[in-house]
Amino acid sequence: ELPPALAGSAAVLKVIDATNNRLAQLPAFISTLVVLQRLVLAGNMLISLPPGVCASLVALKVLCLDDNHLAALPDDLGQLKRLERLSVSGNRLRELPPSIGGLEALLALVVSRNMLEALPDELGACGHLEEIDAQGNSLATVPVALGQLKRLKTLQLDNNRVCAVPSEVLTGCVALQTLSLHGCPIKPDALQETPGFAEFDERRKSKYNKASGGGDFAHVIAGGALLGNRGLDEGVDREVSPPRR
Repeated sequence: ELPPALAGSAAVLKVIDATNNRLAQLPAFISTLVVLQRLVLAGNMLISLPPGVCASLVALKVLCLDDNHLAALPDDLGQLKRLERLSVSGNRLRELPPSIGGLEALLALVVSRNMLEALPDELGACGHLEEIDAQGNSLATVPVALGQLKRLKTLQLDNNRVCAVPSEVLTGCVALQTLSLHGCPIKPDALQETPGFAEFDERRKSKYNKASGGGDFAHVIAGGALLGNRGLDEGVDREVSPPRR
């Protein structure tokens, strides 16, 4: 458990990192840490957070709960008004609370390796969001509401069941440069024909041209394939014909 002595530092304590312990629950005094900015509890055994904790941690900027046993996030999650990074990868989440739309300072959301079947429309209200990592879930659709995220740069949806990307996302997310869909049943031709893809592809090419100093650039993707700045985005698997015998 977290040392009870931490309660005596509530007025000054800004960081707690209790990664890779065997914490099964958080103590009640966690709600008294009103200046806490970083709470890192990855690799524990948490199944829930204490009631009201989100409303109490008014200064929190980073919350990392990766690799625990969480089946749900608090309904009042949106009370974390200063939260910039939320990482809950490797849990047992089937949904995200609608209040997530209240995270007005959120820059990065990592919800990979859960059991999510949908992303809430309320994410479209997180106007500062730049990165969404939802790899390894059971997502079948991409919310049209994500098209409201004008600052979104990276959308990672690998290993889901996504068959299409709404045109509203490609046209509305004007900063989007990386769209990763490896392991999804989406067809490259269908994606290329989606309104807004051409503009997105130009942003992608510009990103890689800058990274390569302006020359032709081959980007190594997780699956081991190579795609240059003239090809389809690095995030879609092409069908490969079996070798002839």
